[in-house]
Amino acid sequence: MNGERGTRNAECRWRLAAALWLAALAAGAVEVVPPAAPQRVFAGGVRAVEVRLRNDAAEPARVEVRVHLFQLTSVTAAPVGGVRAWKTLTVQPGQTVVESASVELPVVRAATRFAARWLDAGGRLLGVTEIWAHPDNLLDALKPLAGGQPIGVAEGKPGLQLVLVARGIPVAEMKHAEDWNRFRGRLAFVANQPESTQGELRLEPALLARAKEGLAVVWFQTPPAISPPALPVVERVRVGRGTVLLAPASLLDGLAATPAAQLALVRLAELALAPPAQLLALTP
Repeated sequence: MNGERGTRNAECRWRLAAALWLAALAAGAVEVVPPAAPQRVFAGGVRAVEVRLRNDAAEPARVEVRVHLFQLTSVTAAPVGGVRAWKTLTVQPGQTVVESASVELPVVRAATRFAARWLDAGGRLLGVTEIWAHPDNLLDALKPLAGGQPIGVAEGKPGLQLVLVARGIPVAEMKHAEDWNRFRGRLAFVANQPESTQGELRLEPALLARAKEGLAVVWFQTPPAISPPALPVVERVRVGRGTVLLAPASLLDGLAATPAAQLALVRLAELALAPPAQLLALTP
């Protein structure tokens, strides 16, 4: 009797050990999938970053994930605080899960690179997420581009204008032809005009007249009006002494909250004011 009980106990211990061993192997197969591009967020607070974890094992994996943030320079990686517990996840075989993690970033004066190192409970590195943290004054670069003058804004419903005003950027609201006739700025954003057609710019006549006099216009349109369709590429048309830049309206998505959209808006203004060219990439 005692011998049989001891045998059963030994078998239970062996099964438990085997299960733990398989779980450890599966947990060891979980890794963080690196994003295609660094994530860009505003610094100075708790920010959400996307994390993708994949399980390449044949068994479900339960892993306790921790995160350690580092500030990067060209030669150093300085820790920002210590290792922090994040979340315990169960990832099925062959599954990739997408999570949102909160990371606290310090205040920065310029774009600064960080790395979030993801670890398991044993300290094994699961992967790294590169993060670019930006100050919240990116749109201030529009002021010198506008030459100290207000930026003309014509849009169907308030959006772009509200963001610019919130940042203290001088704006002239354009609703009627008389507004364009009186406007003497050098830069305008347009988002509520009829879409262009092949070989034709269907702009408000008063706005077109100002463009011929030298006004730089960024005209946001839906992707079908953009040629070629690959984004982010913009097309620039010379109109008299001015320029009309055709840009995808999607570049304005998340303008109030995302550095990428604000950087894109500044870059579009730079391109509209730059020397003539037919086709320009959005990135510098």
